[in-house]
Amino acid sequence: MPKKSNKPNWAGRGRVNNHEEKSYFGHDDRMSHPNDGPKFTNNKPRVSFKRTGSKQPSYSDRTRNAILKHLDDDVSMSHSSNNNSRQTVNRGRGGGKGFGRGRNSPLPHGNLRNNRPRQVTVSDSNWYKIFIPKGQKYTKEFVICSLTSCIAPMTFIPYMYQVVGQDSMFYVEDYRVATQLSDCNNRITTSDGFKMRVQVRPGLPPLEVNEALKERLKQAMAKRYVQESNALDLSKFYQDPELASDYWCPLARPLMLMTVLDIVQEHIPNLEALNLDSNRIYNIEKLSVLATKFEKLKILYIGDNKIKEIHYLNALKNLHLEELRLDGNPVVNKYKNRRDDYISDVRKTFPKLLKLDGMDLPPPIVFDLEDQKVKLPPIQRMFIVQSNAKAQDVATQFLHQYFIVFDSENRQPLLNAYHEHACFSMTVNIQQSSNKYNPYLTESRNLKRVSDGRLRRKLLKMGRLPVVSFISEMPRTKHDLGSFTMDLSLVTDGMMLITVTGLFQEFQTKENKDQLRYFNRTFIIVPEGAGFCISNEQLHIGNPTMVQEKQFNSAASTAAQPTPGPSTAVAVAATALASAVPLTEEVKNQMTMTLSQQTNMNFEWSFKCLEEVQWHFENARAAFQEAYSLGKIPATAFTK
Repeated sequence: MPKKSNKPNWAGRGRVNNHEEKSYFGHDDRMSHPNDGPKFTNNKPRVSFKRTGSKQPSYSDRTRNAILKHLDDDVSMSHSSNNNSRQTVNRGRGGGKGFGRGRNSPLPHGNLRNNRPRQVTVSDSNWYKIFIPKGQKYTKEFVICSLTSCIAPMTFIPYMYQVVGQDSMFYVEDYRVATQLSDCNNRITTSDGFKMRVQVRPGLPPLEVNEALKERLKQAMAKRYVQESNALDLSKFYQDPELASDYWCPLARPLMLMTVLDIVQEHIPNLEALNLDSNRIYNIEKLSVLATKFEKLKILYIGDNKIKEIHYLNALKNLHLEELRLDGNPVVNKYKNRRDDYISDVRKTFPKLLKLDGMDLPPPIVFDLEDQKVKLPPIQRMFIVQSNAKAQDVATQFLHQYFIVFDSENRQPLLNAYHEHACFSMTVNIQQSSNKYNPYLTESRNLKRVSDGRLRRKLLKMGRLPVVSFISEMPRTKHDLGSFTMDLSLVTDGMMLITVTGLFQEFQTKENKDQLRYFNRTFIIVPEGAGFCISNEQLHIGNPTMVQEKQFNSAASTAAQPTPGPSTAVAVAATALASAVPLTEEVKNQMTMTLSQQTNMNFEWSFKCLEEVQWHFENARAAFQEAYSLGKIPATAFTK
């Protein structure tokens, strides 16, 4: 009695050891037949009744020879000299123009042209259904053996042989095989003296996954598993003799592929090598699950399939492969004369790859490996060139005052923060179709998108009043000072270059809800009087990252955000900015005209009102409203 194997048994059938194959996927192809009796294989001796002549006679020659062979011999009928030596020929039974053919005549009946083989319709799938009418009375062995002998030396694999009613059928792959089987029609004599009919039609075998099929899959894969190398060989899986007799198991079909991989994951979760060669796989997108199902997979063979493009390998990029076989696919032929490019393109997806198509590759470069990249230093909230403490204090105080005023209801005091000839531009990096960015999109000066020179000049705000006017029309905001970073990258006696990044919240409008934005503002500030002012500013608005949103939400949950509006801090910041930059006569005239338009006072009284509050526009308007409600403003103030 053979020794019982102690290897794991998936479905009550043990695996067979293999000592012949030396590769990862060596396995035993031997199988036990479920039924006793004679089996027909490709090595069976065959008997041929074909003529061995060097030249086969043509169709017309065969017809002519058959007729002449069975004609009666001509007989001379001359008995006297009166017939002028004329001979009379007796042409046998039926005389006259034709010749007779009896019931037992060996000549073929009917029109000989009708016995020519029928043309097989070409199938796009290259699969064909072989139909045997009245095939129920023949055994499977007789049908397959007879057809194999008839088309010898060509061979075929009968898929899913079954008997349906009085007929039998099976499937074959390959147009040439289907054509040869079609020629076997009425050429095989059965034991009852009749000719076996063979009909060929294009058609795919049916694919249905059920519990019975899963059990057969387990049995077939158990024989293909090599425990020593922890490898599974699924090459030419749909041709496996354990399955092909009753099932069609194409791994090129996603349903069958996922079913097989689920079974493998259940029984071999630590699989290290997988062979999927020669399975006609053309789409490997479903193979992306290999990274999650088999974390230890290092060797993958997908050669001799139908993979056409190199970028299809991106579906496998999460695998940490050390060996890959891709040879035999159409994509490899594209690199026929560019071997180095082929290796380079494959290694872009698998940087740890050491072996490709059986060829050893040079060791990978260290910085190409994702898990060995040099770690970046932590982000600093502030960078000050040359550790200039005085410049740091000036920049910090200036920006703090600036953003307090910017977040208030009235941004008019920012006139004191900008130089008389200041320049301002804004860019946005979001799609035009997003409605929530409409307040910014129309004024975005992205030089890659705006090619018109006139429009570029229009979008560049030049001068103190145009800049502050544009800023005042922007949506109300609240900047998150805790998210700010500041880089003071250039400090001279005549200027400072400051870059500020962070988050701000755009408050709710009728069209949109509150939105969180990311910003990047670059300021060039220059000395002006006793303080500083902005000479040039560039504002960039974009989307926050997921990390930034998470940090903002966590900070908002621990500390309530103050609502925007006038406050003492705003007044102090405005005063500081006003003291930093003295107003010119042009600015004073502009503020006077604006107050005159809003209050209907004449220019003289508007000028006096602003002068009394030291040219604070918001304070002047508040003072006017208080005096007007008390009736302290004379009628002459409204005379123009």
